[in-house]
Amino acid sequence: MSPPSRRPVVLMYHGFAAARQARDRENLLVPEGALRAQLGHLRSRRFTALDLDGYLDVFDRRARPGRSFLFTADDGYRSFGEIAAPLLAAANVPSVLFVPPAVLGGTSSWVPEIADEPLLNPDELRDLIRMGVEIGVHGLDHTSLVGLSDAELARQTRGARELLADLTGIRPRAFAYPFGALDQRTCLAVADAGFEVGFSVFDDAGRYGISRVDVNATDNGRSFRLKLVPGYRRCWRASNRLGPVRRTVGRLLRGPSTLAPSGPAATRGP
Repeated sequence: MSPPSRRPVVLMYHGFAAARQARDRENLLVPEGALRAQLGHLRSRRFTALDLDGYLDVFDRRARPGRSFLFTADDGYRSFGEIAAPLLAAANVPSVLFVPPAVLGGTSSWVPEIADEPLLNPDELRDLIRMGVEIGVHGLDHTSLVGLSDAELARQTRGARELLADLTGIRPRAFAYPFGALDQRTCLAVADAGFEVGFSVFDDAGRYGISRVDVNATDNGRSFRLKLVPGYRRCWRASNRLGPVRRTVGRLLRGPSTLAPSGPAATRGP
């Protein structure tokens, strides 16, 4: 059996908070201290932070990956701008932020527990672009794409791309599927809309369905280190089919180990 490939790790975050939020039962709001520690760990382990161009160079085999990662965040929470973006900029870590442009300036109504969590408005989004954050599309209004009519699917992909380009002056290149829901038809729609790449959550479907590693508010030091291991996603899928293995993995993830913050976070790669 061949060893797991060392593809760049694509990290997926959502929102952030000063501290753990009891109301956040979906664990989408990563505490600021945890993010600091995670970036510090990536630096200490000599991970290279890639921008989208660097990631695509590796994906298309124009470059060798080494130990590297791509930082992505979904939904466009205002807390990304308030908490994550300054930390990433100080650490020289590029990022891709996926937003649903039709609901910018609103709240995350699709998550009942934090339905009042504010989203970035267009002015704040343009400020992030000036900071070097790449903006991608997360559907038009965070509707799941699977099962939509042809017209609505086009509106959620091509229409969303055009609207975000109008708001920012930059035509977005990357797409992330709301709720991670995709099938062959949705992947084709994303490709036809002119995107260069599409990101899912758990499911791999080629260039327009690249799975990511979910980082959430429950992660401790041990679980974050585990998620950086080559082949982690493959092992996690296997654990879903093997009850005892899954329980063992769960105990590891819930362990008390923490990451000690260590200096400025990971440095940007070439």
